[in-house]
Amino acid sequence: MEVRNLITFLKIIETGSFSKAAEQLTYSQSTVTVQIQQLEEEIGVQLFDRIGKKIYVTEKGHELEAYAQQIIALTQQAAAIGGEEQEMQGTLRLACLDSPFTAVLPDILREYHCAHPKVDIIVKTADNVFFAERMLSQNEVDLAFVVHDQRRTKNFIKTILKEAHYVFVAAPTRPLTKKPVVTLAEIAENDVIITNQQFYFSDMSNEYTKNTLAYLIKPRFDLWNPIAAMELAKLDCGIALLASYLVEDAVKKGELCTLNVPELDFTVWLQVLRHEQKAVTPQMSAFYKLLREYYKK
Repeated sequence: MEVRNLITFLKIIETGSFSKAAEQLTYSQSTVTVQIQQLEEEIGVQLFDRIGKKIYVTEKGHELEAYAQQIIALTQQAAAIGGEEQEMQGTLRLACLDSPFTAVLPDILREYHCAHPKVDIIVKTADNVFFAERMLSQNEVDLAFVVHDQRRTKNFIKTILKEAHYVFVAAPTRPLTKKPVVTLAEIAENDVIITNQQFYFSDMSNEYTKNTLAYLIKPRFDLWNPIAAMELAKLDCGIALLASYLVEDAVKKGELCTLNVPELDFTVWLQVLRHEQKAVTPQMSAFYKLLREYYKK
């Protein structure tokens, strides 16, 4: 079985097109067609359904996809045995939620790029963990950097990095910031800013807090971008519910104040997700290693 045929096979799945795969691999389209025919003859199954002008991966094609990823990853690792001094190349594809993308990921990517300058890095932002999981399932990305609870998710392998909390924050000029303790009822009397309402309650494992928030809080602003929510809070447009790691710098600078709300119990974890059928490439392995070192600091 030719490795180059497997590479072509995966590129067709990635691009959704024989012609696009040929273009990216600098092959003629006829060469790509022949390579897939060779694979299908060798394995004895059809890998793509061709319906009209579109192609669809067959069930057996998806089975081969997982094996092809593993074979290529092992081939790359074997090729590197005699050349430890060779710099890693290739591509690392990440999905990341908006808040960790802004607050956490840039420092990690800087360290990764310094260690592996020839690796191309593609980052796609996701509005919530479900979108990130969908990109993993469709093999659009290798890893997803998300914030979620610790429940086991079918088909995905989680690596927990750090515990985080959601907090209410407000501009220093807001009266509630002067109180030593604030209740959810008092928060509800103010304009409240949340992010992505249809998903953020689902992340909460504490049923009491979830039900109390849902009953009391009627948000004035529901934004899909947590950075925009933080900026609105700085401008004293309302009290925002945001991840602690996102507002940490603004609190240190005195731009925002964290409210002490004992009723709020909203714990989440920074984590990396990988599809269980996705082979770990050298680029992914290096990213995992960096994360372990980064979160030991």
